[in-house]
Amino acid sequence: MASTTSEDRDHLFSHAISYLRHLSGIIGKLDDAQYTRGSKALPGSTIGKHVRHVLDHFSLLFAALADAQSAADNLQHPLGPVDYAHRERNPTTESTVAGGQASIGKTVASVDRLRQREAAIPTFITISDTMPGGAMASFLSTVDRELWFCIHHMVHHNAIIASLMFELGLDPPTEFAYAPSTIKLGHDLHKPVDASKMSA
Repeated sequence: MASTTSEDRDHLFSHAISYLRHLSGIIGKLDDAQYTRGSKALPGSTIGKHVRHVLDHFSLLFAALADAQSAADNLQHPLGPVDYAHRERNPTTESTVAGGQASIGKTVASVDRLRQREAAIPTFITISDTMPGGAMASFLSTVDRELWFCIHHMVHHNAIIASLMFELGLDPPTEFAYAPSTIKLGHDLHKPVDASKMSA
C-alpha cells in the first residue's frame, strides 16, 4: 500500500482548516434563531445540528490520534477503533452561533496540533459504524483516508447548510458547498459550477 507523503498530508490539514474557517464565517452571519430554526423540507434539521454533526466526526478521529506516539508501520496493531456511531452530540455546538464557532475553533486547533505532531501519526486505524439494518461493522482504514472522509463529509453537509440558508431567504456563498473535484471541473471548463451539482 502506497504511503501518503508529508506534502499530501499537509494538503489535508490545510483543506480541513480552510473549510472549517469558512464554515465559521458563514454561520457568523446568522443569528441564533436562524441557526436553530427547523427546516420545512428536512423536518428536524437545523443548521446548528449539521455543524455539530460535522464536528463530531472530526472529534472522534482526533481523540483516537491523541495518544499516537510513533509513525512506525502499525498494520498489525492499528489505532482505534473510531466508532462514528457513538458521537458526543454536544448540545452547545448546535444551540448557538457562538457555541458553534467556539467548537469549530477547537477543531481547527486540533488540526494545528496534529500538524505539529505529523511525524508521530501512524498509518493504519480501525473504524466502525452502523450498517443498514442496525448491525455494527469494523473496517481497516488509514488515518489520511479518514481525515479526507471528515473533510468530504463536511462538504456534503455544507451543501445542506447552504440549502437551509436558502430556505431562510438568505443567499450563502455556495463554493464552500462544492466538492473540490466539482470546483476543479468548473475551472477546467472555464465556466461557473452548476448549482445542481452542489457537493457532487
